[in-house]
Amino acid sequence: PVPRLKPLRHAAQKEIVLYAHFRGLPYASAECRHAPLAFRGHPRALLKDLEASRPAAVAALAHSGRRLALGAAPGAGTAPGAC
Repeated sequence: PVPRLKPLRHAAQKEIVLYAHFRGLPYASAECRHAPLAFRGHPRALLKDLEASRPAAVAALAHSGRRLALGAAPGAGTAPGAC
């Protein structure tokens, strides 16, 4: 597999749209006509509500997902400290 370059992976969707707008880049601003019926709308609404109450929550969730995908547990590879 070819590794993918994702320079805006850590940027919020709003920031990416603003970047594209001010740089004059083409982007899709209309929602897909099938989106309201898609199941992923429910988790998306949950994430938007979570982000409204805690702005860093979605970024923290994405970071946790990347750590799980890589198999890196917090503190992995370090010796336990004294209590």
